[in-house]
Amino acid sequence: MASPYRSLPPLGTLRTFEAVARYLSFTKAAEELALTQSAVSHQMRALEEHLGARLFQRLHRGIELTTDGRTFLEGARAGLDSVMLASERVRNQRRVGVLTVAAPAAFAIWWLVPRLGRFAALHPEIEVRIATIDGREPDLWRDGVDVAVVKRPAKLAAGNPAEMPLLREVVYPVCSPSLLAGASPLHNPADLAQHSLIECEAAETEDVEFTWSTWLGRFGLQGAPVSRRLRFSHFGVALSAAVDGLGVALGRSPMVDAELAAGRLVRPFAKRVVAKASNVFALAWRDTDDTRQDQRIAAFRDFALDEACGCELAAGPCGMPASEKDARTQTGWMAGRATRRAMMTGQPLNGGSAHSPAGNAGISEAAFRPDRQPSGRDQPVQLRGWTELTRPARARGRQL
Repeated sequence: MASPYRSLPPLGTLRTFEAVARYLSFTKAAEELALTQSAVSHQMRALEEHLGARLFQRLHRGIELTTDGRTFLEGARAGLDSVMLASERVRNQRRVGVLTVAAPAAFAIWWLVPRLGRFAALHPEIEVRIATIDGREPDLWRDGVDVAVVKRPAKLAAGNPAEMPLLREVVYPVCSPSLLAGASPLHNPADLAQHSLIECEAAETEDVEFTWSTWLGRFGLQGAPVSRRLRFSHFGVALSAAVDGLGVALGRSPMVDAELAAGRLVRPFAKRVVAKASNVFALAWRDTDDTRQDQRIAAFRDFALDEACGCELAAGPCGMPASEKDARTQTGWMAGRATRRAMMTGQPLNGGSAHSPAGNAGISEAAFRPDRQPSGRDQPVQLRGWTELTRPARARGRQL
């Protein structure tokens, strides 16, 4: 019996074609596939000859897909995706205990990795593979990722059945303890003019709260001279520079919690002024019948929820108030955790569907707050986009 696939072009050229079409560049496709540019060009010529059609229009400074090229790309990607999915199923049957987790490098280094020991103790049968991806959101299918940590507006993450809000970053200045008593002591915001300001370029593209220009404006120091600025492309390097006493950085809790607890970093302005990030970290997974039954993903979601909520099982600093007498805070903390767990497991709340508006009836927006409650008795009060942490006995109306 003759093969029904004998008229297909060589399968290797399909992957090359998809890469060239994605980048619209022979050079970049060659780099991705570890081929020479001439080899990629030769494969595309052979593919066009096989199909009897031009797939690319050569321009003066690049290429673009022709109408036939766009038509063929749609089919090629559909076929490659089918092969990839089948391959994943086969691999997963052989590697039942492997779970691939994608996360931004800063989140993986400063939050996730230090907590993996507890997950390993709870689930020694599951091997965790961490893939750090920055600059773009992970593609769960193409990147071969089981679960991913992504940045989202809180409402979007809370309304997606395949995502779970974890936590919101809290931002505040941090520096080495040596700067507090050096030649130019750092005691109040006006003293920032005497110190280098450490900036993270990658973070600045994510949120205005991560930029010194925003903070200087709120401090009323827009036109004040600054000694200099140190700019880094990675948050981890910027944080290391702050630890080494090179200047003042904008710390992002919970990423800086361990450095603060160890005394390598301090908050020069105590707990007076902080800002909350616009987006939240959320956990995303593939929304398929197979993943809904995947015990590896279920176990990791449960672990991440415990860690983000700071419950008694968490390996990191506990987010539960130290005093259980604060019933209002405790109730809000428990409601948020219950809501996220219901959303994660698909169980209804208040008698409705967990993923429908009726299922969320009677649940306040605060229940979806992914930011952790401050520990102890300090309670946050929002002031002009800032949060001032105050003791209950202190005046609530203080303006900054």
